[in-house]
Amino acid sequence: MGDESLISRCGLYCGACYVYRAERDGGELLREIAEQNEVLPEEVKCKGCTGPEEDLWRNCRKCNTLTCLKEKGYEFCHECKEFDDKSCELYARMTRFSGERGEDIRASMERIRAGEAEAWLREQDAAWRCPNCNDPTSWYDKTCRHCGKPL
Repeated sequence: MGDESLISRCGLYCGACYVYRAERDGGELLREIAEQNEVLPEEVKCKGCTGPEEDLWRNCRKCNTLTCLKEKGYEFCHECKEFDDKSCELYARMTRFSGERGEDIRASMERIRAGEAEAWLREQDAAWRCPNCNDPTSWYDKTCRHCGKPL
């Protein structure tokens, strides 16, 4: 199976997160993220939102979705009735935001709920790679940080 820690609680693919990529890829991205967030490069790290809270990026620790799920006793958004009846305004905002960068988190959650997490992880891994060099990219990359080609 793929790395299940890359399945977020809301349906985002954590493998394309700029913090996740910076921690693993290092280099200029790591320096940029550390500088932007006024932290040391070794503080730029995250193991995915399904892991222990101490292994989350500092912004992820404050995630409204994580707080909501904890309060309701759920692990994933698809467990909540508000997900099914589409009445959750928080999820609607996240869906719009992630849609702007090409992710359909609702469809992702549906697939994960249906037991298709392994296939979804493989597809996400392939989708967030440079078509030229096949190295991983992040949500906001316009050019590949590995080969310099446009994405």
